[in-house]
Amino acid sequence: MKRKIILLTIILMLLTTPSSSSNYYQKKVIKIAGDNNYPPYEFVDEDGRYRGFNVDMMRAIAIELGLEIELIPMSWQEAMEALERREVDAVQGMTRSKSREEKFDFSLPLVINSQAIFVLKETNYISSIEDLKGSRVSFQKGDISYELSQEVEGIESYTRVNQEEAIDLLLEGKVDAFMGNRLTGIYYLQKEGNFDKVKIVGEPMHETEYCVSVLKGNDQLLELFNSGIEAITKNGTYDKIYKKWFGETFVDKTKFFKNLLYISIAVLLVVSVVAFVNLYWNKNLKKKVEERTVILNTLNRELEDQKQAIEKSNKLKGKILESILSGIIVFDNYDKVIEYNKAAERILNRKLNIEEDWKSLNLEGVYGLKGYDIAKKGKLMTGNKEISSKNKKLYISYSFIPINKSGEGIILLINDLTDMKKYQEMASYNDKMQALGQLSAGIAHEIRNPLTSINTFIDLIPYKLEDEQFRKDLVTVTKKEINRMNELITQLIDYTKPVIRQPTSFLVNEVIDEILILFSNQCRKKGINTIKNMGKLSVFADRNQIKQVLVNIILNSIESIEGGGEIHISTYKNENEGIIIIKDNGCGIPEEHIDRIFQPFFTLKPHGTGIGLAITKKIVEENKGNISIESHENSGTSVTVSLPVL
Repeated sequence: MKRKIILLTIILMLLTTPSSSSNYYQKKVIKIAGDNNYPPYEFVDEDGRYRGFNVDMMRAIAIELGLEIELIPMSWQEAMEALERREVDAVQGMTRSKSREEKFDFSLPLVINSQAIFVLKETNYISSIEDLKGSRVSFQKGDISYELSQEVEGIESYTRVNQEEAIDLLLEGKVDAFMGNRLTGIYYLQKEGNFDKVKIVGEPMHETEYCVSVLKGNDQLLELFNSGIEAITKNGTYDKIYKKWFGETFVDKTKFFKNLLYISIAVLLVVSVVAFVNLYWNKNLKKKVEERTVILNTLNRELEDQKQAIEKSNKLKGKILESILSGIIVFDNYDKVIEYNKAAERILNRKLNIEEDWKSLNLEGVYGLKGYDIAKKGKLMTGNKEISSKNKKLYISYSFIPINKSGEGIILLINDLTDMKKYQEMASYNDKMQALGQLSAGIAHEIRNPLTSINTFIDLIPYKLEDEQFRKDLVTVTKKEINRMNELITQLIDYTKPVIRQPTSFLVNEVIDEILILFSNQCRKKGINTIKNMGKLSVFADRNQIKQVLVNIILNSIESIEGGGEIHISTYKNENEGIIIIKDNGCGIPEEHIDRIFQPFFTLKPHGTGIGLAITKKIVEENKGNISIESHENSGTSVTVSLPVL
């Protein structure tokens, strides 16, 4: 009972304790920092007064919510640092960006800002941010425009405490361009009477929200600013402040009057030209009519010739269309047939008619030709299908080809691949039989050698059975040859059975390090130096299978080197695949054997089986990769393995 009373008391205390920070901030002076020279947003005028759009906004919010605030002007970099050191509670105006969101929280937007590029009037080689490469550009220190410029390499940056000093560098010819806030730049140039010396190039850049900023996690003060912004927006105070600073101040009147003068001159020039032309026309009207009559007669004859040429061309196109073995059906942008050939009717075994539409043909429902709707959006669609025509099966390929661009029509191209498929199947069958013959010959050759050794000993048994050394040799050699056949059969089974993958994402350099530890003694004994140039390459494959592949390749490199040498191992990422290169300076492979190096039972080693590289190639391909070999006799071998990455 006592516990319940204590718990109830705590709950009542929590409910009666103010949860909002508004009471706290209403009792406390809120320190707000701002730029001392960023007109028209915030600046100290000639009389030492702190003025601008941001200043009026903060004061309006303070009056609306009954807050006591202290506005502290300073340089922009100092303002951000003061907020980070908690010397102030907020910065009254900051452009929102992803990098700044890591440190600060932002209120509802005060305005939508944009950045611009300012150059001198005579500068004609800069029209976008990409043109700033290799140029000298000035910025306000810490401004968002400087962050934007980092996307372009080769800019020589000049930063100043405020935007006014950065613009002065441009006016003095010390830089080629200035990047900064568009409205602030215009304001300063007009104020100083330098607007006619400078022009803005390119489109407005990086339209961003300009907000009040507080330290990350100060949700209570942020909520207070948001409520103040919403309140002055509803009561009309925001509109008055906005019009005061942005509605009337920055009209470029000189440009208006210049444009008006240019228009007046153009109108006067047009009127003069019209009057001159009218006079000239009246004077030479008869002559012109006769000339036009001759020209019209000539054009009529040319049009008639063109008409005949077009008719001849259309007949030729029709003959060409009918001579093409592929079926062609052309649809207009209303899905109606406007052209077709007899090959299309033959392959589909149906009559086609001009003006039939796609739906009535029902080619998708009857033949399964899918992709028409996607092709209408401008994308090429292809496919293969087995269809029935005249009580026999046809194997066709088809393509829906957009005409020029989406909305202008579709060409359906149909190819009868039935005979080609039969030839391919026959060729595939012959290739399989040939491969089976080569495989059988290789197996027979490899098994015959140990059987010959065993048979020799068996033939000598009647004569040397009493010889104790003979009996020992018989047991030793027979066991050795049987093990050799068993190893060969095991490798053959590994080569022929399907590879079961368990792909994962793993670091290749970790696997290579494990393998090099495994072969460290062999490398030391043969005087082999391994040189690695590996980054953190992560591939998506079966880790154990790829380890087996790399063991086989590195072991081959070690065995190819005699009397000291080097093995270079490098890894890197190339688009959507990881690349592993293992290069040695061993004996190399003769050029005439390179094409056969991955064939089963082909080997250049005195006691090799020729299965290792065949299994290696199979594992790599089963893991969606590729393997290739470059080699020169007596110069060394380079093996490249590519594997997929996520």
